[in-house]
Amino acid sequence: HAIPMAPVSRPIQKVFTPRSQKEGAGFIIRRSIGSSDLKQTDTDPYLMLDELPPTNYAPGEFPGAPWHPHRGMDTVMYNKQGTMGHEDSMGNRGVLRDGDCQWMTAASGIEHNEGTGHPGGMLHGFQCWINLPAAHKMDPPAYKDLRAASIPTITPAAGVTAKIIAGECAGTKALVQPLVPVQYIDFMSDAQASYAHELPDASYTTCVVHVYQGSGAFGSDGRAAKAGQCILFSKEAGAVQWVAGADGLGFLLLAGVPLNEPVVWHGPFVMSTQAQIKQCFTDYQTGNFIKHKAVY
Repeated sequence: HAIPMAPVSRPIQKVFTPRSQKEGAGFIIRRSIGSSDLKQTDTDPYLMLDELPPTNYAPGEFPGAPWHPHRGMDTVMYNKQGTMGHEDSMGNRGVLRDGDCQWMTAASGIEHNEGTGHPGGMLHGFQCWINLPAAHKMDPPAYKDLRAASIPTITPAAGVTAKIIAGECAGTKALVQPLVPVQYIDFMSDAQASYAHELPDASYTTCVVHVYQGSGAFGSDGRAAKAGQCILFSKEAGAVQWVAGADGLGFLLLAGVPLNEPVVWHGPFVMSTQAQIKQCFTDYQTGNFIKHKAVY
């Protein structure tokens, strides 16, 4: 029998520490994708990744993100821990609990209210924006609520758990296969556990790791990264390889195939031209923003 070859390790471009900033109605987040540390071409099709670090809030203390619009992207709210309410202007509403995820395709337009009326307690979550292709920015909006128990969760190696929110890992596919080919995986590793995650093919040139817990050594040269740090991998093909540190390791892996399209971004609107952005504001100001009722 031929001995299986170890996968080629994907080189690391840089490790950095995202700065904290205020978001929504005034809560503190860590922004990795979408910060000045990374160029848009580094992270295409991802536009933004914010972590709400684990925080224990008193009842009514967490302000949430009151009513605001979106157009032109997917927004993904992954609620790692806690309870987060959501409603939109068309009467859709729901609650995300520990480990739940909401994949929202804003497309032609959504107006929603997130996380207000928080009952208090621990909150830890992630908000991610993924660009939509120009041809699909005005599609009807849609939601997919993924309950924690329904998200495929596997053990690809001893001591390594992979929660597959989008894309695939070790032959197991996610429930969500978005329009844009992406991988969004929450990897949790016990102390000293190791794994090499292979991306589907060489077209997945974008690859970012956001560490939220513990520490580890990444890549063939064992670059260190700990909670609150982010790794940008190079665009060369290769597996994402790591060994967890003494306290274990938790991180989000975001990988994808770039759209390579113009991005014109103004606040909650991400379009392809300045004229389309202007139209967003005109629609919003004249009460014509919502073009379709979002479907679940």
